[in-house]
Amino acid sequence: MAALGETYGRGAMTNHWIDIRNSDVIMILGSNAAENHPISFKWVTEAMNNGAKLIVVDPRYTRTAAKASVVNGVQLYSKMRSGTDIAFMLGMMKWAIDNNKINWQYVRDCTNAPFLLDTNFKTCRVQNPAYDNTGYLGDFYGIFSGLVDDPRRHKAFKYNKAASGTNPGNWSYQYNPSPPVGTKQPLLDTSGAWADDGGGGFTSLKGPVDPDSVWAKLVEQVSVYTLDNVSKITGADPAIIEKIYSTYTSTYKDKKSACIMYAMGGTQHTYGSQNVRSYAMMQLLLGNAGVAGGGINALRGESNVQGSTDMCLLWHILPGYLNVTTNASSYKNRAAYKATYLSAHTPQDPTPGGGSGNPVSLAWWKNTPKYIDSLLQAWWPLEHTGHADLDTAYSYLPKADKDHWYTHT
Repeated sequence: MAALGETYGRGAMTNHWIDIRNSDVIMILGSNAAENHPISFKWVTEAMNNGAKLIVVDPRYTRTAAKASVVNGVQLYSKMRSGTDIAFMLGMMKWAIDNNKINWQYVRDCTNAPFLLDTNFKTCRVQNPAYDNTGYLGDFYGIFSGLVDDPRRHKAFKYNKAASGTNPGNWSYQYNPSPPVGTKQPLLDTSGAWADDGGGGFTSLKGPVDPDSVWAKLVEQVSVYTLDNVSKITGADPAIIEKIYSTYTSTYKDKKSACIMYAMGGTQHTYGSQNVRSYAMMQLLLGNAGVAGGGINALRGESNVQGSTDMCLLWHILPGYLNVTTNASSYKNRAAYKATYLSAHTPQDPTPGGGSGNPVSLAWWKNTPKYIDSLLQAWWPLEHTGHADLDTAYSYLPKADKDHWYTHT
């Protein structure tokens, strides 16, 4: 269910620091905010003065941890082995599901939980095939569908999220075969499990969900993260883990909210994006996104952390989050680039159902096809010339080798 976290995959703030004062529960992990982000912690202190509880999860007992709330004589601080954030968060998801601490209305109406995934997508709770440059390696637990060799990288494998002859896994949705013109609509679970209670409300599932739904795959993926297993992985006391889970998930109610604060301790891992997605997924399950006192808040203490992508200090992107051009035939000229990369990366209307869709849901990224022309125009001003000169300008762009990954890993 990583798709639930795509909104926050880049690690941006979703709420202003001042909004932290509106939280009922605050969880800080991957950060020592009291020392390293004292202005943010000012608002944590104000929230606590108004009755909020502070949870701190950190391998070290820091000054931030010293401020963690005490509930019934138990401080809401947990140690955790470095690098085990995902197990800790998936354990919280399982605990919330098992104990019905889910904001069901929010999950149904504001997430992709009822959407149907391709029938070939499999979680790592079942055996999936793996391939390298020699061919089929065998079926293994612990991997998702679609693991293939990646010749560009120094690493051996990556997940190919599109189906192919050697990759039966497909990380896409099932789509309406006859959508309205200009839309691309995922199919919804029609099992009846997501039906209204009556009167328009929705407080629980009405039965088994479709096994291909995003929700079913999430439940399957988190199924192994019992308190005991999370304790073994993280090194944390299971009693403390459960106390933290209970306190944090209490904000699933509509008039409650919680926020997550994190910094480099969460992001600076080879799987840092997955860490952040797990935080976002937790917030969506509780209905804590898009509300006062909610969200996930990346504490950025150095001005150019986000700039490494926004200002294209990394080799693989151009301004506007465009993919760097390569000498592949599909990128060799501007028309080919726009027909392949841009068409694949311009969002399609995801509104499910049989209606005309909601173009507003595409937001700013619907302008993706315009970005390359704007960039070329800015670098080689061509105000009074035609598109043939834009093609020439495109030829000036350096082209990377199509099968080479320039980042050292």
